[in-house]
Parts: sequence; C-alpha cells; structure tokens
Amino acid sequence: MYLLNNFKFALLVLLLVCGMTVFSAPIRAHVLNETSAQVILRDGQVEVKIVTDMNYLVSRLQNNQAWLMGDIEKVMPENLSDNEQQSVIKKTLKQGTHLMLNNQMINFERVTLTNDSDQHSVEIILQAKPQFKEVAEISVSFDKSLGVVHASFVKPRYRLVGLGERADVSF
Repeated sequence: MYLLNNFKFALLVLLLVCGMTVFSAPIRAHVLNETSAQVILRDGQVEVKIVTDMNYLVSRLQNNQAWLMGDIEKVMPENLSDNEQQSVIKKTLKQGTHLMLNNQMINFERVTLTNDSDQHSVEIILQAKPQFKEVAEISVSFDKSLGVVHASFVKPRYRLVGLGERADVSF
C-alpha cells in the first residue's frame, strides 16, 4: 500500500511537471512580428500611430534580399548607433507611408519614435495638419519594411458629460 501511494504521488508530480512544460512552452516560443497602425483624425490634424517589433523592423531594413526585391530603398548599415538607427527608421517611414485625405496627398510634418527596450516594441507617430474642415475619405499605404499592417481608423467624437449625465453618440 505504501508503494502504491508513493507511485501515485510520483505519477501525479510527473504529470504536473509535463503539463506545465507543455502549456508554458508555446508562450515563450516566439514573438509575433505583426505591426499595427491606428489612423486618428481629430481637430485639424491626422496622426498615424504605428506599433511594431523593433528587432524585426531593423532586420528588414538591413536585409539585402528585401532591397533586391524592392521592398526597401536602401540597406541600413549594421554598425549604426541607436540614434542613427532611429533617424533612418523615421526617414524611411516618413517617405514610405502615404496618406491621402479626400483624394489629396498629405505630407507628414513630424515623426516621433518611442522605443520600449523591455518589450522590444517601437511606437512611431507620423503627424500632419491637413487644411480640410471635413474628411470624407482616407487612403493609406505603409512602407513595405513594416510587413503586413493591421490598421484601424479612428475619428473621435467629443462630448462634455456632466456629473451624472449620459453621453449618446451615433456613427
């Protein structure tokens, strides 16, 4: 009976360890190289917020094959400092991201880059100030170095909501 209880206990421990290994392994297996973008229209300005994996983006910009295939204009040198890399990324995305509002090409005035070193993600924000009172149509294309981009389009509706009141918004 003592051996049977020890065997059951050892089997239970073994199953728990195997189960933890099986369920935890895929979580740490890889980082998804997906890029997301949000195009935000608000009060006379347009903001394109791009979030991507910094290591993936740098590897794409340093890829000779991507250059041969026409996916990038120039190969980024490998020995650049972080500031030089960021400068190349800003310039590449500013030139390679195209935004049209109401069938008119819009030039980006400002590009900012925020790098989250712990998560290896980078947030790039491109800003423009079009001269339209009302935007009826948006067209955007992203630089090929970003890969496939999951894009969302946002036009905020602002309301002042008083104490205890409700805001109703229709789209």
